[in-house]
Amino acid sequence: MKRSLLLACALIPIPLFAADFAVTAPVSKAVLFPAQAHLSRTFSQALPAGEHQLVVKGLPELDLDSLQVAVKGAELLGMRQGFAIAEGDVSARRAELDAAILELEQAMAAARAADSLDQQQINHLQSLMGQAPQGEAVFAQVPVEKWASAWASIGKAVAQRQAAINQRVVTREEQQRKLEALRQERQQLGQGQTRSRELVLTVGAETSATAQVELQYFTGQAGWQNQLRVDLDSGSETVAVTGIALIHNRTGEDWQNVSATLGLVPAGYRHLPDPQPWIVRLATPQPEMRKQSLRSVMAEPAAFEADMAERVQAMPVAAPVAHGFDMRVPLSSPLSLASGSASARVPYQQAELPVTLSRESYLWQQPAVLLVGEWKNTSALPWLAGRVTLLRDGQWLARYHRGDSIKQGEQVKMSFGDDPRLQIEVVREPSQQGEVGLISKENTLSALKNITLTSHYDKAVTVNLLDRLPVAGNEDITVTAKGKAADARDVDDVKGLQRWQFTLPAGGEESFKQGFEIRYPEESTLSGVEGL
Repeated sequence: MKRSLLLACALIPIPLFAADFAVTAPVSKAVLFPAQAHLSRTFSQALPAGEHQLVVKGLPELDLDSLQVAVKGAELLGMRQGFAIAEGDVSARRAELDAAILELEQAMAAARAADSLDQQQINHLQSLMGQAPQGEAVFAQVPVEKWASAWASIGKAVAQRQAAINQRVVTREEQQRKLEALRQERQQLGQGQTRSRELVLTVGAETSATAQVELQYFTGQAGWQNQLRVDLDSGSETVAVTGIALIHNRTGEDWQNVSATLGLVPAGYRHLPDPQPWIVRLATPQPEMRKQSLRSVMAEPAAFEADMAERVQAMPVAAPVAHGFDMRVPLSSPLSLASGSASARVPYQQAELPVTLSRESYLWQQPAVLLVGEWKNTSALPWLAGRVTLLRDGQWLARYHRGDSIKQGEQVKMSFGDDPRLQIEVVREPSQQGEVGLISKENTLSALKNITLTSHYDKAVTVNLLDRLPVAGNEDITVTAKGKAADARDVDDVKGLQRWQFTLPAGGEESFKQGFEIRYPEESTLSGVEGL
């Protein structure tokens, strides 16, 4: 009887009990965009037949809204997110972070103090030349024959101080990024506990198998910034353009041998507009005072239109299609990058392009003749917006931020600094105010500039001089150009922009006068002419 009972129990099917497997899933792939990254984590696990739980441990972050899970060799039955809290002594790391934060804050404070001191020195030096609002020029105390050397020495000292300020500005940006990253890590460190995410996947296997799992999701804690290096070779008249990706990883997890790809066009989103009727009505007559206030606001329409043009240019435009609607560049070697304030600099695109050089001077600014280069982006990819480093014949010139990308086929015009072999002097004559007319009187305001352009080249060179003629904001104002007539007006469709073109022989010089006269109603007051 007992033997029969045992035999019967042996014939009852034994249930397949679930098992938990603790696994890790390091980042294996990363598609990096300027504002986010698409990460892939992969792992494999041998499974017996049955239903099991795969507990993916040590996830510093996880966006469930964008998470996609792909399982091969088993069936995905469900998933959930959990958290694991581990006690640990983080006092040593906390002390390291506190010391690093303090050191960085002190360095930034010292840089600000140095900026203030250098600016004070610049103001003092400029006052010696009579170019600063405070102080008197002391050239009256210097013999005339030493003016040139004294001017050159002071100018060199001002340039050195300004260059030091500019360099600290560039350094300060990187210091600020490091400081924010250190403060974030210090805040997340807590008071002795570490908290990490877990992803629990429930999978089923009919027979023994190896499950291959891939997790994909987006994160805002990683990405890249574009940097552009433009090096002018004036001898061969070419520009070497290099795109550099500054990759950051602040996910809380170090990356090891990650297959990385740069996404050059970040995905954008706009709501569909709700079209509404465009209704035109007759305007209500405005009181006279209101009309005058409107005129004063619109006294400089050229400036207003220029501002609007900048706003329109900054709007997103359609991008060339290379990967869906994006363009992507796989990095040539695996990427290893620690999480934190450090970043990786990876050149991703290089091109040597022909450049057309010209010389231009903008007379309403500080007088100087600029070396201007125009080149066309004929490379296979656009150059994204970001920090630009300019070099001329291997010498560092400047850094600045470019807000717009350089699209394929786009013509680019940029300054490569002053041309040292060309000098320009602009002397303003005192402005004149007067009155014309016998019956219907008008007020007048006239201004003239004396301009002298000198070449120290041993060959003929062509120089374009540009200046702005005031643009009337209403019908009661008349503007007339005076002096030498411009060779072109409304240059590049900018109202009032005039151009004079001169071809100077070797060692040549050109002098001329140019200016304007404004006529306006006798009882009115002009705006937009302050400083004349």
